[in-house]
Amino acid sequence: MPDLFPRARAGALGALLLLAPRLAGAQAPDPTGLAAQERLAAEASGRDGFAPTLLASLARDGALLWPGAPVVIGADQARRLLGAQRLLDSLHVTWQPLGLELASDGSLGVTWGIAAAARDGSAARLGRYIAAWRPEGAGWKLVAFAVIGVSTSTATVLPADLGATQHPPLAPVGPAGPFIAADLAFARLAADSGAARAFLRFAAPDAVTFAGVGLLNRGPAAIGHALDDGAATRWQWHPVLAGASASGDLGFTVGEAEIRPEGAPAIYSKYLTIWRRQPGGEVRFLTDGGNSRPSSP
Repeated sequence: MPDLFPRARAGALGALLLLAPRLAGAQAPDPTGLAAQERLAAEASGRDGFAPTLLASLARDGALLWPGAPVVIGADQARRLLGAQRLLDSLHVTWQPLGLELASDGSLGVTWGIAAAARDGSAARLGRYIAAWRPEGAGWKLVAFAVIGVSTSTATVLPADLGATQHPPLAPVGPAGPFIAADLAFARLAADSGAARAFLRFAAPDAVTFAGVGLLNRGPAAIGHALDDGAATRWQWHPVLAGASASGDLGFTVGEAEIRPEGAPAIYSKYLTIWRRQPGGEVRFLTDGGNSRPSSP
């Protein structure tokens, strides 16, 4: 890692890995381990800086969704992206969960809520975040982390080897297959019938999406209504990364999207969607959000 970042306090960052999740046997999983570890991560990021904390928390194959960058997969790519931000060593990001959920077997956890970013000596800028966590060793590692709506006041600098990286669409196979299939069906309905109808159809009864800082759309009707602005907008997206709990009841997809408003330039974005299998077996999303990415080549 380049010496652009201050060395994190060893005690604080080391503590991120000491809170073990209690994986379920006959008992329901205990969310307190994940909640405590996430709290330590947010505190370390606010105190010691976002870059070293993220790199200490990210799984080897984890995805970072940073505004203005392509989907970054793996700790090595994340290190190069963060190293290219010349002022990122002074960036401190804190976050506070509004929701936390564990898979029934404790093999995947998800959180989402409010984030705040500030550079040394500057006022905090508020936004949101979504995170997916996987137990590794004695603690939890981030397998997907999206920072949404947080302005860093400087343009994102892309390393030459990342550029406008595009990833191939996923096929609905493997343990995450049902969640990939749901994402693809979600995208088809949005392309055919509009985003409002698609989000209404695929939202879980208790789903939430962000309506602004501290504001949430709750439930399918509110989520669909928020997107029903009467504009002729074409939505296209596809998943490029996915994960699932071993129990198959909780999963996530990361993907690339294009939003094309009629008479306006295309908007290129990326997203993180959290999915849960409902009691009847259908797959519906719990929360969804994203940020900008470079335009397609």
